[in-house]
This record gives sequence, C-alpha cells and structure tokens, in this order.
Amino acid sequence: MELSLDLFQVIQDMVLKPDLASAFIIFWFSFLNELVALLPYVTVISGQVLFLNSHLSFTLLSKLLFLIAIPAGIGGALGSLLTYSVTYIGGKPAIDKFGKYLRLSWSDVEKVTVKFKGAWYDELLFLALRSIPVLPSLPVNLAAGVLRMRPMTYFILTLIAFIIRMMIMFIIMSAGAEVLSY
Repeated sequence: MELSLDLFQVIQDMVLKPDLASAFIIFWFSFLNELVALLPYVTVISGQVLFLNSHLSFTLLSKLLFLIAIPAGIGGALGSLLTYSVTYIGGKPAIDKFGKYLRLSWSDVEKVTVKFKGAWYDELLFLALRSIPVLPSLPVNLAAGVLRMRPMTYFILTLIAFIIRMMIMFIIMSAGAEVLSY
C-alpha cells in the first residue's frame, strides 16, 4: 500500500512540478504504454491536475505542454509505430494472427476503416479520432496501417493528435478541479 502511495506521489510531482527528468520519464512511459496498451495513461497523467491547489496558470500550462504533453506525444507516436507497421506490412493476415494478443479482431478494424473514404479529409478525420481522449488508439493504429497511410503522415498526425489529446485532458481536469474546489 505504501509503495502505491509513493508511486502516486511521484506521478503527481512529475505532472504538477514538471522538469526535464519528468519529461524523460513521461516519454518512456507513453512509449512503453503504446507498445502494450495497458493503461489509459493520458487520464492517469492528466488526472493529477485535479490535485492542484491553485488555478491552472499560463506558466503551468506552458510547462505541461513542453515537459509533459510533447514528450508524451513523441513517446506515444513512436510506440504506436509497431502496431501500425505490423498492419502496414501484414494487413488482414497479421491481424488475424496477432489480434488475439492485441485484444482486437478484424471486425474492430473494419469499424474504424469504414470512416475513411480515400478522400482529402481522411487525414483530418484521423487527427480528430486521435485527439479524442476517450477513444483507444490501437484500432486507429491498425486501421491506418491497413489503409496504408504514408508512414511520415501517420507519425506527424499521431504526434500532433497525442499532444492535443493530452492538452484537452489537462483542461478538462483543470475544470474538474475548479468544480471540486467549490
């Protein structure tokens, strides 16, 4: 129990008092989490804002952007390349073979791919789906690979969307903290 409280305190300190060391840890945490998709790390990290004793200032928001959201975005985007690459190279056979390990089936991927029409706005739709905090990223990773989205486009849009997702959650949690303080 004490270890879990210490871990909670470490995460809280990394988010509420961000520095370069916490940026490095957040990068690796988000990278590894995208590889194994265990935790909703965006919620875990941004949830620490609920424990702010003051308002979310511009200074803290800037630190959260540069020392938390950007490292998490880079780590998450790099971590997601594995699942994207598997389906980019292997397609449906890869999902049929490895889907049981990813807790995913071909029908899950089809549900996501049906939204993409091969039009100019597909990248905007991809960015929007990636930016929504409550949507899991794994089906989107796989759908992008199946649809053979260009790797650099995939990486850049994923990076931007993960940063947007984290900042949206910081703002939502900050509003929650305001409501809880009353």
